Amino acid sequence: MVCFPDVLPQMEIQDISISGTIFIVTAASRTPSANCPRCHQASERVHSYYLRTPHDLPISGHQVQLRLRVRRFRCQNRVCRQQTFAERLLALLPAHAQRTTRLRATLLAIARGVSAQVSERLLVHLGMPTSADTLLRFVKQEVFPPVVAPKIVGVDDFALRRGKTYGTIFVDLTSHRPIDLLPERTAETLSSWLQDHPGVEVLSRDRSSEYARGASEGAPNAQQVVDRWHVLKNMGDVVQRIIGRTHATLKQRYGGGSRTRAKRQRSRGESLASQAARLRRFAHYEEVMSCARQGMGITAIAEHLHMSPATVRKFVYAGAFPERSSHHYRQGPLAAYLPFLQQHAQAGCTNASHLWRTIRAQGFPLGYNVVNAWLRAYLAMPGRRSSAREQARRDAFLAMGLPDTPVAVPAERILVPPDTAEREPLKSPHHLAWLLMREPTTLNQREQQMLTDIRQEPVIEATYVLAQQFITMVRTHQGADFDEWLRACRSSGVPDLQTFAEGLAREYDAVKAALRLPYSNGPVEGHINRLKFIKRSMYGRGSFHLLRQRVLSAA
Repeated sequence: MVCFPDVLPQMEIQDISISGTIFIVTAASRTPSANCPRCHQASERVHSYYLRTPHDLPISGHQVQLRLRVRRFRCQNRVCRQQTFAERLLALLPAHAQRTTRLRATLLAIARGVSAQVSERLLVHLGMPTSADTLLRFVKQEVFPPVVAPKIVGVDDFALRRGKTYGTIFVDLTSHRPIDLLPERTAETLSSWLQDHPGVEVLSRDRSSEYARGASEGAPNAQQVVDRWHVLKNMGDVVQRIIGRTHATLKQRYGGGSRTRAKRQRSRGESLASQAARLRRFAHYEEVMSCARQGMGITAIAEHLHMSPATVRKFVYAGAFPERSSHHYRQGPLAAYLPFLQQHAQAGCTNASHLWRTIRAQGFPLGYNVVNAWLRAYLAMPGRRSSAREQARRDAFLAMGLPDTPVAVPAERILVPPDTAEREPLKSPHHLAWLLMREPTTLNQREQQMLTDIRQEPVIEATYVLAQQFITMVRTHQGADFDEWLRACRSSGVPDLQTFAEGLAREYDAVKAALRLPYSNGPVEGHINRLKFIKRSMYGRGSFHLLRQRVLSAA
């Protein structure tokens, strides 16, 4: 008999055999006595023996089954109601368990990180076959210690069902670990949780009115901190609304409405589809504005027309029908090969495959579709078949082969590349808003020129100055200038900036704390991304209880 105390604690291995692909380890207990589970009195009087066959961790990918000879003792306490009892092997496995403690811990660790269905398929190859239902049961049965609220907490919402049901996640901003999940995001739910877990001194949140009210009611003495990213995002939305209202004026005043850069020529079917899409979008815009003129709110219009509130808000604040921006094809690595391609296309080679193979031998890193798309746009023949004359011309050119050196082509026959326009077209409101929000030192020459042009508009000039001041305050934590900035916004004469300033004034203490304290919702957003991954790995079929267990256990 061989004793391996580290392998089987308090057990003596008597035999090791192999049955097929399963290792069978026979062992018996080495302790001379056992304690009664009821009266805890030790007993050495053996009543009988029985066999337990739990599963253990695999060996070299093969399953391991234990055959443990367990004794049943007689209780020596005459007043104890427990006449006989089986010895407990708590160091190895719990009572009535079919798996050792270490095997269960390993299965639980795998089930935490991977979905149950994937774990079931994986464990077969690891020598620990277990059903998906058993793995889910392990995760659901895991018990966590009571939640102790830390002093610094971050709170944010996440979607259980996007647009329908949302939950709340709490993160300890000191250890960057999630501490709890709630199935709702109402002020009452947050207030109740804070009251049940006192001790929160700093609470970081977004600009949700529900979270603001819940934090004030549940922890009135805690310092609320508005997340700086959300404040900058709100500032960007305000700038975009202002640009959207003045975009039509900018087109008329600065001539940015005409296209100065050629795009890929569309086929007739593509043009008709684009026109139909614009008509549908314009009809939606007219419906939204009709409801808005009747005094309906954004939420009411969205529910009435079955549209997204974000789309309704964009239409209402646009001031005019927001046209979609035009997309241009980026040349990227193809730009270095354009002179070669243009000369051969002018010489008669209109075979994209042949051109692509040639420039690929010269080091072109991309695929055939890039060259084919450029050639179709360059020759202005999207999707049509070649005529007999073009086919004969192509065959004659290919019969000569492609030279390695560029073909001399008269200057008057070389077409001007479509991207050599001198004037940059006016960007969409989204791009212009981003232009006003960026650091001026990061702009290139074209972007600086466009910024100078649009700043000739007084409203945009005022918006740009105030936006840059606010961004500087947030990035450098200059809370001392906040009051002066609020006064400047209120006296700017721009309604959107005035409304934004009034909203920040209602959260004055929380915004000032954000400009002074280093805390933010960044760690919370990271855990929400991980929560989304866990939720999607369950294919949307997991309950909230299972999601909470997996999120907290994985942390």
